[in-house]
Amino acid sequence: MKKIKRLSAILILLLVLVALPRGSALAQTYSFSMDEQIVNVFWNADGTASIDYVFVFTNDSHASPIDYVDVGIPNSSFDDSSIYADVDGQPVSDISRSGYQGNGTGVAVGLGSLSIRPGSTGRVHVFIGTVRRVLYADSQSDDYASGVFSPTWFGSQYVHGSTHVQVTFHLPPGVQPEEPRWHEAPSGFPSEPVTGFDEQGNITYTWENFNANGHTQYRFGCSFPLSYVPAAAITKPSFLEMLGIDSDTLIGIGCCGGFGAFIIFSSITTAR
Repeated sequence: MKKIKRLSAILILLLVLVALPRGSALAQTYSFSMDEQIVNVFWNADGTASIDYVFVFTNDSHASPIDYVDVGIPNSSFDDSSIYADVDGQPVSDISRSGYQGNGTGVAVGLGSLSIRPGSTGRVHVFIGTVRRVLYADSQSDDYASGVFSPTWFGSQYVHGSTHVQVTFHLPPGVQPEEPRWHEAPSGFPSEPVTGFDEQGNITYTWENFNANGHTQYRFGCSFPLSYVPAAAITKPSFLEMLGIDSDTLIGIGCCGGFGAFIIFSSITTAR
């Protein structure tokens, strides 16, 4: 009888491990520094945004391999087919919404055989070509559009040390130097970005901090005349967004709440 009970317990444990979401069983063994995060955000003429990320991670010698990287995206209105990723210059194809474990919306990039081993450093590059619903009417001027962006951040239980964070906005083609405005910079960053021009002649704003960290959410913003993007590209905030509630997050909370209610109901039924 004891042998049968022990066998049953092992089978139950195996079933639980199989049912766990990606990363749940090994999440506690992740420990790394994000040495660098370089982000270029392109505010396109059609009102969409393109985002180019470069992460440099150093994995701790005692940690599990970094096999997945969660990359945040401003909202769920992005084209999956526009996403490209590589590790140290070698392309990877395991990119999915369903595997994403971070806050809000994004994709999980599976590194596969290119996983960053304990004690090693790796460069992860991710490009998201098309993200819609990223522009809003500016709160200061009716004839301006406003865009705000937060780079990806990770849980403080996983990432440690300082991070060189550099965020560059590329404004839409045609915007003149005297027209755009930058928003207030996050704490730790210079109050004014470095302004310049990219290779296409578009205005750039660059914020940089060599002593940032990988677990803080930093927000950057800019405004420019509405005339440089289609009127249809300006998103009107929903009722939830006006209350400061992200609809994608609310859906996640609702799912968790429903699951919790199911567990409670099952427990009551079993007790009877």
